[in-house]
Amino acid sequence: MSKPMVAIIGKPNVGKSTFFNYIIGKRLSIVEDKPGVTRDRVYGEANWRGRNFTLVDTGGIEPKSDDVILSQMKVQADIAINIADVIVFLTDLKQGVTAVDEEIALMLKKSKKHIVLVCNKSDNLGKTKDDIYEFYNLGLRRTISSIIYKCSWNWRCFRCYIRMLS
Repeated sequence: MSKPMVAIIGKPNVGKSTFFNYIIGKRLSIVEDKPGVTRDRVYGEANWRGRNFTLVDTGGIEPKSDDVILSQMKVQADIAINIADVIVFLTDLKQGVTAVDEEIALMLKKSKKHIVLVCNKSDNLGKTKDDIYEFYNLGLRRTISSIIYKCSWNWRCFRCYIRMLS
């Protein structure tokens, strides 16, 4: 039996590579504060609370772009979505739900994969509890276990969702 595959999907600069590096326990993906650094799929082996799986980092998705590089990054993300057992849809709580998030959510729903929605970049927001509810508007209620968000004190909550891999 092969290990489950988990793909991290989202728009540019939401923290996919940082999240990837954290989960695999080493710096394999390059982390920069500018979009387009991750262009291909990056694979890493992970073990979270006794569960082994392969994690896939992807470049940011810009669904409607004429740019050749951005189009190829979407192709790479599409491949990751197709091979994944579970998709981590990483969003940015500070930005709120954007049109790109809505387009990505629609694309992910069509994949019929298990989706875990993660709201990142909430470390210093005082209104996190109110802001988080906006993400339910993405319509992923039937495919996600819950919305989780990353704060300096609770990033490790991802472990709860690895259970669905077994």
